[in-house]
Amino acid sequence: MGIAADIIIILVAGLIGGLIAQKLKQPLIIGYILVGIAVGPYTGGVSVTNIHDIELLSEIGVALLLFALGLEFSFPVCF
Repeated sequence: MGIAADIIIILVAGLIGGLIAQKLKQPLIIGYILVGIAVGPYTGGVSVTNIHDIELLSEIGVALLLFALGLEFSFPVCF
């Protein structure tokens, strides 16, 4: 499988995990974490095969998240 198939697996599994967590009235992050463990490369069943590329994409995502957070955060001007 290629990177596109891995991304599709991650997105579909995340959607299913989020829906299950929502039905159980739990925070969505719990569903996402459990799905991340289940779809990880060291578990059986359907898993991600291209680990290095997914790690690179996740680092880019974290950098963009921090950038967006920085845009929303403002200091009061004390001049």
